[in-house]
Amino acid sequence: MRTSNVNQPAANNFSRRARITGAVLLSSFCLVGMTSCEDEDNDPILTTYNQQDRNFAIATSQSLNAQMDFGQLALVNGEDDSVLDYGTMLVSETTESKTELEGIVDGTDVEISDEVSDAMQAKYAELAALSGEDFDMAFIDFQLETLDNSMSIYENQNDNGENNTLKAFSDKTLGKVKDHREDARLVKIELEAEGI
Repeated sequence: MRTSNVNQPAANNFSRRARITGAVLLSSFCLVGMTSCEDEDNDPILTTYNQQDRNFAIATSQSLNAQMDFGQLALVNGEDDSVLDYGTMLVSETTESKTELEGIVDGTDVEISDEVSDAMQAKYAELAALSGEDFDMAFIDFQLETLDNSMSIYENQNDNGENNTLKAFSDKTLGKVKDHREDARLVKIELEAEGI
C-alpha cells in the first residue's frame, strides 16, 4: 500500500521549523550561560575583606550594642506603652542582628566590638537620668536622630564593601533600621497626640 505524498511538505515544513526553533533556543541558553559565568567571575571572593568591611564590622557592632542598651533603658525608664513596645522590639531585633553579625565574622580575622562609642555612652547617661514622660519624648527624639545617622553606616557598606556576605547583612539591616525609624516616627506622633 502506497501512502500519499500530500502531507510530506507539511511534515518537512514542521521538521524544519522545529530544527530552527531548537537552534534558537540552544543559542539562547548558551548566551545566558556565558553571561552568568561572566557575572560569577566578577563577584568578589566571599572570604576577602577590605578595610571598609573591617570598619563596618566595628561600627555596626558598636551601633547594635548601643541600640540594645537603649532598648533595655526604655523598658526601665519608659512610661508610655508605645515606648515600652518600641524598646522591646529594639532589644529583640538588634540582638538578632548582632548574633547574625557574630556568625558572619566567626572564624575570620574580622573583629567586632562588645563596646559602645563614647558619644553613645554619654547619651545613655543623659537619658538614664530621665524617667516617665520626660524620658519617653527624649528617647524617641534620640532614636529618630540616631537612626538617621546610622543609615549612612549601612549605605556606605553597600556601596564600598567587598565581602558579599557582609553586604547582604548590611542591606538587610538597613531595611530594619528604616523600619525602626518609621516605628519611632509613629511613636512620636502618638506621644504628641497624648500631649507628652
